[in-house]
Amino acid sequence: MPNVRQALRGWGHPIMLARVQKGVSDFSVVESVAPYQTYAAVIQPTPPQAIAIKPEGQRQWKWWTIWTKDLLELDWVLRDGEGKVYRVMERSDWSQGGFYSYQLAEAPI
Repeated sequence: MPNVRQALRGWGHPIMLARVQKGVSDFSVVESVAPYQTYAAVIQPTPPQAIAIKPEGQRQWKWWTIWTKDLLELDWVLRDGEGKVYRVMERSDWSQGGFYSYQLAEAPI
């Protein structure tokens, strides 16, 4: 498989994401936000065909597909510079080609 990692450099643009961690302290939910990191990525809305095969309760969510050379962990909660919150739901390992593909669900505001 050809390594297309260099193609992402010209294709993508930098996006700022911060990891959000939640915990419980004194019977309250406490949220801490890590410093923002810049990822070179391509992000687009997930095609309707991919949404149609998701479980029924998830079809109305806003889904985004992101390609990046950086490794993100499943179930990470991310926040962008505009305050939108996303959860990493799926990862496709295309590391032999030089990138990873992710499905992100946007949290309702």
